[in-house]
Amino acid sequence: MPRQTREEIDEEILDTAAALFARHGVEQTSVQRIADAVGYSKTGLLHRFPSKEAIAEATVAHTAARFEAVAARVGGRPTGRDRDRAVLDELVTLAQTRPGLVSFMLTSLSQGALGTERLDALGEVLFRCFGVPLAPGDPPPTGEALLRAVRVTSAVGGLAVASLAFCDLPAADLRTGLVTTALSALGHPTPTEEN
Repeated sequence: MPRQTREEIDEEILDTAAALFARHGVEQTSVQRIADAVGYSKTGLLHRFPSKEAIAEATVAHTAARFEAVAARVGGRPTGRDRDRAVLDELVTLAQTRPGLVSFMLTSLSQGALGTERLDALGEVLFRCFGVPLAPGDPPPTGEALLRAVRVTSAVGGLAVASLAFCDLPAADLRTGLVTTALSALGHPTPTEEN
């Protein structure tokens, strides 16, 4: 088995930390808890990240970078079913490979449950992926913009919860159901509903 690269090790640590932060909050997640979860000593973990705050900052930055990459890949597409499908495909892949980041993202949708403004920025990037210009500090959306924001939140929240709940199922079997259901939540009929 080939040795993991530094980047792969850091990504594993950040995914694990993201899951713990989402579940317990930053304040209630100790460096020791993260070290135990990834199989490192506390000293070894602190050698990679000098403090819990550094781990939290790196987790937010890493999660935001993953969603920024999705936004960049789909940003040239017009809003609609094709763009939504592309975003959902990317989110399902992320959910199946990095479930901790998806848990962390889900927390960002729940009104900053971790108590940081940085999580609002994660939500903003996620909405931007779907072509929804909803940024922290903006006035609350109304009308069609509100409906779209609710649909995006429902689709992504449902996708995240279902992918985490059914993580023991084969990824290929789960993918179609996750994408189809999320597209429906976004208001896009499934092929059987179109007929």
